[in-house]
Amino acid sequence: MRWLRWSCLLLVTAVTATSFAGDIQVLCEPGLRIYLDGALAGTSSDRDDGLFLANLPDGTHVVRVEKDGFVPQSFQVQVSSRPVEVKVEAFVPQPAAPRTPEAASTEVKQPTGNLLVTSAPQNCVVEIDGRTEAKSTPVLLLEGLAPGEHTIAFSKPGYERISGAVKIQPGAEVGVRGDLVAGKVESFQEGKGSLRVISTPEECKVRFLGKTRDKNRAVLNLSFIPAGEYPMVVTWRSLELSTNVVINRGQRTVVTVSFMKGDPAFVITHEPE
Repeated sequence: MRWLRWSCLLLVTAVTATSFAGDIQVLCEPGLRIYLDGALAGTSSDRDDGLFLANLPDGTHVVRVEKDGFVPQSFQVQVSSRPVEVKVEAFVPQPAAPRTPEAASTEVKQPTGNLLVTSAPQNCVVEIDGRTEAKSTPVLLLEGLAPGEHTIAFSKPGYERISGAVKIQPGAEVGVRGDLVAGKVESFQEGKGSLRVISTPEECKVRFLGKTRDKNRAVLNLSFIPAGEYPMVVTWRSLELSTNVVINRGQRTVVTVSFMKGDPAFVITHEPE
């Protein structure tokens, strides 16, 4: 009997010492693939209100949730002495993947762009892509230019001929000024557009227009950005990715960035605002 009492005491002590730390409840719809630190942990279900990850070691973990056709969501989770809840928000549709040259050749061409030409003096001759235009108005509109870089030249008797490069963005309107008096060509974009950043993992830092922003939601939106080309730097932990972003008038530039192995670092698309 004494032995039985000690056995019961040991059993009660063991149960009392059991810890419920190290659990993550992922709340989401059923049928989603859920990864823990890069390894598949399971598929969400109605029974588990998503997926329950139990007995995880203390420390920082990354939970990644995937749904076919949508941008994956990633969460950086700190596991310690209490269970943690991760709530998956609505998914954002996946941007179209870059096309191969073979596929692109069979598709409809990209939207063309327009060029607003000003000059000093006002009246001169403008040459672009082998086409010559007599400019006799304050602003000369050149429409239907293919996206990419073009060479433009200005000439007028009594002045030295000048030339420069101008970059046309799909569906955008770019301004260029040929200053024969000063001997230089300058291009610029007019108007304003917006920026949307989608990242994996969801939490990161975005440096844009000289300011660093903490991104801790599915989407970071910035509005009323002057049209033009700007550098962007995105950091997560000790990793850093950088690119140049073009903002077009009346368009939303969508930047999808991923730090996950096997994903493209950046996918950039444009859409109407």
